[in-house]
Amino acid sequence: MNDQQIQSVKPLTKRQLIGYGIGDLAGQFIWTFLGSYLTVYYTDIVGLAPLAVSVLMLVARLWDAVNDPMMGAMAERTRSRFGRFRPWILFGSPLLAIFGVFVFTAPFGNGTAGVIWASVTYIIAGMLYTAVGVPYAALMSVMSTETNEINQLSGMRTMGMYIGQIIVSFCSSGIILFFSQNGDTPVAKGYTFTAAIYGLIAVVLYFIVFRTSREVVKPLAGMEKVPISTTLKNLVGNKYLMLVSVIMLLQMLGYMGRISVTSYYVIYCIGSFTMIGIIMGIPCVSGAIGALLAPMFMKSLGKKKTLILGMLIQSIALIAIYFTPFDKMPLLLIEHFVYGFGGFAAPAILSWVADSVDYQEDKTGVRTDGTAFATYGFASKAGTAIGSAVGVLLLQFYGYVANAQQTPRAMHGINVVVNLLPAISFIIGAALCFLWKKSDREFDEIRSRLQQKRKETA
Repeated sequence: MNDQQIQSVKPLTKRQLIGYGIGDLAGQFIWTFLGSYLTVYYTDIVGLAPLAVSVLMLVARLWDAVNDPMMGAMAERTRSRFGRFRPWILFGSPLLAIFGVFVFTAPFGNGTAGVIWASVTYIIAGMLYTAVGVPYAALMSVMSTETNEINQLSGMRTMGMYIGQIIVSFCSSGIILFFSQNGDTPVAKGYTFTAAIYGLIAVVLYFIVFRTSREVVKPLAGMEKVPISTTLKNLVGNKYLMLVSVIMLLQMLGYMGRISVTSYYVIYCIGSFTMIGIIMGIPCVSGAIGALLAPMFMKSLGKKKTLILGMLIQSIALIAIYFTPFDKMPLLLIEHFVYGFGGFAAPAILSWVADSVDYQEDKTGVRTDGTAFATYGFASKAGTAIGSAVGVLLLQFYGYVANAQQTPRAMHGINVVVNLLPAISFIIGAALCFLWKKSDREFDEIRSRLQQKRKETA
């Protein structure tokens, strides 16, 4: 057995597990801040028309439908002394941080030039998030061949995500107001300076991921010669990846889509900008607790039941929030805690993506880890954008007016968009889980066969 094979079966260290989880912590400083505040920044600070914001979001996601799998195909064909995926994290993260700041600037105001600036910077920021996020997601599938370690990596990534969201949720409104220097009213430079601080932090954290991670699972010989068209054909033909992609989109539509419009609920229904941190932070705290328990849930219930249970808990909590009066703050906080705890299902969905990659390689001999994990980045961005685009259009339909006292009808519309629609998305996602037919044991057997093939061809 050569050194590469010895490395491939060496257990992951705590340093590697924690280092990998830090990657999603880094991503949240940019993408959660963007997802949480960009829509309200565009409409209430820059003054862009809600229709323009909706079109911008949807056009960007249509491009991502092409861009994400292309990025995955490029990453999995990369050959360098750093591996296939790690170079993208190292060199892409500084550019991502820069454009994470650009989207929170408005040098051309809210006219046509302003819309063009917002569109270009937002689309490029999304592409750079893909260039870093897709390789980072795929990295999990090449750091280990052991199911338990893959689950641990998934759990650490989810923990990093929740810690990042906790920090961004609790700190952002205060930092924005501090740099706004305008009492309790946020202004443009408050958002810009906050984005710059988060970008610097993210670059440092991504470098830690690069330094602590190692790629030990190599594609079978000849993979680099497989045409991209063949990769995409196998990707679409992978029934398990297609199923998990749809479930993941619904999960992210409910989760990230809700985050993108929650600010409206807190500002106009609850009536306090500074409460944004608490309302958005509490689900992250309980979600982090759930992430710690995720490996236990997956081991005792299996990934399928874990996913179904988590999404049902989230949907029930959101329905309860929808029917709770806006002034019942203690009850709302409890319901948001329960909603966040249902996030223990998140690591299971990531493990399912890894399972679908192994299933495809076992079936066809083509390993599509980069393009497969591109679906996660696409689902996250699509959930944010569709939730924002549809949400803003519905708010306009219900009579929302920026920076004004909202009518009862508008407040009801905000409640529908922020709570009821995400609950429906989670319910549909949970129902689709029943179409997943293979057991966790069967995927363990697939991984064993692939490991044996790699030993034979080494």
